[in-house]
Amino acid sequence: MTSIKKGSVNNRIDNQLLEDEIDLKNIFDTLNRHRSLIAKFIFSGLLLSFLYVLTTKRAWQGEFQIVLETGEGRESLLIDPSFKSLAGLDAKKNQLATQVGILKSPSVLINIFEFVRTQKALKNNSIKNLRFSSWKDKSLDIELEKGTTILNLAYRDTDKDLILPVLNKISATYQEYSGSKRKRELELSINYFEDQIDFYNKKNFESLRKAQQFAIDQDLSILQGDTGIDKEIPNAINIEEIRVKAANEIRIIDQQLLQIQKLEDNSEQINYLASTIPALEELTEKLKDIDSRMARLRVIYQDNDKNIIELKEERIFFIDLLKRQVTGFLIAGKADAQARLKSAERPEGVLIKYKQLLSNAAKDKATLDKLGTEYRFVLLEKARSEDPWELITTPTLLPFPVSPNKKLIFLFGLLSGGFIGSCAALILDKRKDIIFSMIEMESLGQWPLLGDLSVDAEESLELLATMTLSECDGSISLIVVGDIDDLELLNLCNSLKQLLNNREITITKDLKEANKSANLIVVTSLGITTKKELIKTRKKLLLLKTSVLGLISLNSMKVER
Repeated sequence: MTSIKKGSVNNRIDNQLLEDEIDLKNIFDTLNRHRSLIAKFIFSGLLLSFLYVLTTKRAWQGEFQIVLETGEGRESLLIDPSFKSLAGLDAKKNQLATQVGILKSPSVLINIFEFVRTQKALKNNSIKNLRFSSWKDKSLDIELEKGTTILNLAYRDTDKDLILPVLNKISATYQEYSGSKRKRELELSINYFEDQIDFYNKKNFESLRKAQQFAIDQDLSILQGDTGIDKEIPNAINIEEIRVKAANEIRIIDQQLLQIQKLEDNSEQINYLASTIPALEELTEKLKDIDSRMARLRVIYQDNDKNIIELKEERIFFIDLLKRQVTGFLIAGKADAQARLKSAERPEGVLIKYKQLLSNAAKDKATLDKLGTEYRFVLLEKARSEDPWELITTPTLLPFPVSPNKKLIFLFGLLSGGFIGSCAALILDKRKDIIFSMIEMESLGQWPLLGDLSVDAEESLELLATMTLSECDGSISLIVVGDIDDLELLNLCNSLKQLLNNREITITKDLKEANKSANLIVVTSLGITTKKELIKTRKKLLLLKTSVLGLISLNSMKVER
């Protein structure tokens, strides 16, 4: 069962391939038969192409190349990159595709369009319906060269003398646009910095005023040690440092007073404490002098000597005096430190607010200084000249017109004429319904082919008479299908009679009459017999339940051209 299925599938495939091959051959034969008709259509197509070329105005084209600078490689004089985006100088915003879109827009090309309209109007050209979009799409070709920043621009027009002036104006407009864009960016930047500087001037003044007024209200600017780190605002004094310093001084003085109270006649410690006080320098020198004289006398005299005793008494007096003087100065220093400690006391939150005011004032001042510096650099940037976009090639007019393209138009005329002619030939054959293929003839009639008399008719007739018809007894009727020439039919009948020893052979189109004969043969002719006639004859024979020996084709091929 499987092998049978495979065999049937293979047969269907073979039959399909055969039918496809037959269809292609039939198409080719049809086109070949009607080659004169196809030639007429081809000639018509070429003629129409020629008339189109003859009546169409020639269009000329000019072109040039320009390098677009997007600003990505341009160095800015601004110190702080964060100001670039704020001031409108960020080069990353200048995307190449956006740049090309702007160059195609009416904002850049509208003056060129108006120039073209004016020039065409002077030459009485019809420009009533001319619009910018249609003019740009039809006449301008603006594209970037792949992988580069090179812009290729081409302009087409039927007015040859208008090409170069338009291209020159476009190139000048693009170069002017490149400079104007930078100029506009710098103008916006200058306006931005001027506005911000004015704003921060006022803000800085207000911050200084608030900080100064708060310092005056809280008596912060009159504290000892309140020296300014900035002449424009009170010093951001460290009140806590003053308080801690005063408290430490008080503790130290208290310790020194305790030490003085414990001292008896130790002149060295008294002298050390007194040496830290400039006002007691004279007393310390006298005490040193007494000690020096006493040391010299002790070398010569005993301690009970009168001079040594007097010096001892004098020394005791000066030590006591020095102790009292040192004590007085320390007490005065303590009072001063206590006063400073008291003056450094402020209500809770005052110092925090004062520091906040000073910080705000310092920030506003720093921002103002930075804005001023950047503003000066923008002015320098504006003063710096910059070359416009560079033209790689100057506007050039092509030596030959770009349209109409004669070769392409004639090729189109040739191909379209051939295609239409071929379609017309196939349609004509379809309408005539005439059979031109023996395979199709056999397929429609479903009778075996007994003989094709188009080639070597005598030999074909001999074979037909000696092999097929010799085995059949009785009369023979030749059933004619199609408008076959009577002379050809008569010749066929006479030839068969001679070969079959004058057997009775009749030629007829009447099937009832033909049915009286013992043997029936259908006679057709390629190029004459139609499908309808053949199918109709086959159906009638089936109704009569008459068997047919086969089919003979005269193959006259009489085709109307």
